[in-house]
Amino acid sequence: MKKRNPSNFLARECIATALIQLASQKPFSAITVSELTQRAGVSRMTFYRNYASKEDVFKNYLEDLTAAYREEIHRNGPPETFGEYEILCHCFRYFEAYQNFIRCLLHIGMGELLLNALSSHLMESYYIGKKADPRLYYALQAYAGALYNIYITWLKNGMKEPAETMAGIVYRLVDSQKKQVSLLSLQT
Repeated sequence: MKKRNPSNFLARECIATALIQLASQKPFSAITVSELTQRAGVSRMTFYRNYASKEDVFKNYLEDLTAAYREEIHRNGPPETFGEYEILCHCFRYFEAYQNFIRCLLHIGMGELLLNALSSHLMESYYIGKKADPRLYYALQAYAGALYNIYITWLKNGMKEPAETMAGIVYRLVDSQKKQVSLLSLQT
């Protein structure tokens, strides 16, 4: 796989970093591939071997981050349910570590990529292989939206609260919602 080749990984990392830097300095549409490859220190051929467009750089970078996140949280076995406090702490620390990239996505109008990544991750982790319960499906979609909106607000407010505080806020929200869904399922 291209992504596993160490030199290819380094080139992809350089391209993503250069694009984040350039996007913070000028409009995304004004960034040329030549300018990007020059900043990244790679050839145009390297760029086109890995990407079809500048947008693909961010899509692939986010896919790589999501895959790495998934590997980290599944090291000790997959979580039993969504909204566990420890997983939320890890999630907010991850958001914190990649805040410049996420801020860049929002700045250039590609924040929906993060929402889609959150939703896809939750569906793959908690919904696939389970009985097709529409309550779980919609609960996971709501959870993805809540995480996205809370994170964006936290970012815009300067991330003053520690990741653990944010995890606690989301944990309490999710826990109360899970209890309500459980009560509803007992009634049906």
